[in-house]
Amino acid sequence: MTQGYKTQFHRSDDGVAYTQVAGLLDVDPGEESRGSDDVTPIDGTSGYMDFDPQGLRDAGEVSLTFIWKEGDTGQAALRTDYDGDANGYYKIVYPEGTEVEFVGHITGWGAAVPKDSKITRTVKFKISGKPTVTAGT
Repeated sequence: MTQGYKTQFHRSDDGVAYTQVAGLLDVDPGEESRGSDDVTPIDGTSGYMDFDPQGLRDAGEVSLTFIWKEGDTGQAALRTDYDGDANGYYKIVYPEGTEVEFVGHITGWGAAVPKDSKITRTVKFKISGKPTVTAGT
């Protein structure tokens, strides 16, 4: 059974050279969705709607939780990405070697400060276009 332990998150300025962001605690890769067009004829007789699966696909959102490390250069770079107005390059590397690269922008920048546990930072990304998946071993 594959566990998420040792999963990594990386960011890049150019989509070529990636740098790992420290303190990754959790990954929620979200889900992709697909639109569909309603093609139910007005004179239909079945009582059910008909749909054509020709709608566009949406790669969804990725949500990451990090252990808060304000001095980490990777987390600081994510803040710069959030403050900017452009898509960036990101990559999730799973323990068995599968890599998911995507282009996107940060849509959420949150924090949790519990009294009895570690401070965390939650960062949400909206994926733009189709992610590239490279299978591991």
